[in-house]
Amino acid sequence: MITHKGPLTTEEFMAWLKDGKDMLAVERTKVWACFIKIPQRDGIDLIFHQDGYAGLRELPCFDCGFKPTGLYKQDEQKLYCPNVPACAVSDWQNVPANTELYLRREFCKGVRERIEDIVNNGRKGLPKELSDEKLIEAVASYREFYADEAAARLLVESSPDKCLQFRSKYTTADMDDGLLDFLQDRKGFVDRTAMVYISLHKEEILAELMKIDILREKYEAILADPDNPLHRMRQISDAVRSSGATTVRVTIEKDGAQATIRTSAKSLSGYHPTYNDFDAPAADSKAFREAFGSWANYTAADVRAITYGRKTIYEAPAPEVKQAEMPAKSFTMTMGGM
Repeated sequence: MITHKGPLTTEEFMAWLKDGKDMLAVERTKVWACFIKIPQRDGIDLIFHQDGYAGLRELPCFDCGFKPTGLYKQDEQKLYCPNVPACAVSDWQNVPANTELYLRREFCKGVRERIEDIVNNGRKGLPKELSDEKLIEAVASYREFYADEAAARLLVESSPDKCLQFRSKYTTADMDDGLLDFLQDRKGFVDRTAMVYISLHKEEILAELMKIDILREKYEAILADPDNPLHRMRQISDAVRSSGATTVRVTIEKDGAQATIRTSAKSLSGYHPTYNDFDAPAADSKAFREAFGSWANYTAADVRAITYGRKTIYEAPAPEVKQAEMPAKSFTMTMGGM
């Protein structure tokens, strides 16, 4: 056993982890600690320690049990799942280490990416159709109640390249049983875990893929229809987002009336089945309600123009004017610069 008087430095502790063969004891005036290293796998050592008050028992005390200090990976010279006693290593915060939480996140991220790679490239190992009645019902419910809005949001707010791909929800609460396997062979353990997960969740994965297929169908139908008002909504959203504005003026024309109000850029950004005057100043809100009625709203098709300062950031295509059509009543507020 190697005995060290006074606390260790990080360098001394790491040197023992790398090359030490014997038990390491740390003696101080009032406290003591000792470390033991047990080879577990090729290149991985289990580190344990005892610590306590000097004079209470012999050093070490094999009847008292040891506490886990961590897993030392030799090729990385790093301690995983660290629990280094502060009384033994003065600057223990500087010990090169990664926590169990870090490992679990790295592991789960790797498994999710591997599952997605397998599923999105050929749907390997999956059944051709569903047999689980609950999953069949869930897919049908998605088509009937949720897919249309999801496709609309996809057009206005999201990136289709990401949303039209399968995304795994794999997670794990702990890695006690697989920690050593993961440290020894990260890629191999991730691959094996991904394959096991897919084999146990084939129908759930297929159901998610079927929902993605429905979403793609709805999304492509919107793209194929240039008159769909969602295209205007996206143009409005893109315009206010790219402008950097916090407040804009929006000119609304509907039911033969017109009003221009100030409103927050946020209220026009993203997917909105309808817009309202809730973010408008009182005078603007009054003009809006005089033009369209109390509790009225408007849609993307009703927006004629949006300005930020003196710049027009969005302008709707000119509507077809019928000969018998009368000019719209104007309730535009006269306001100063923004």
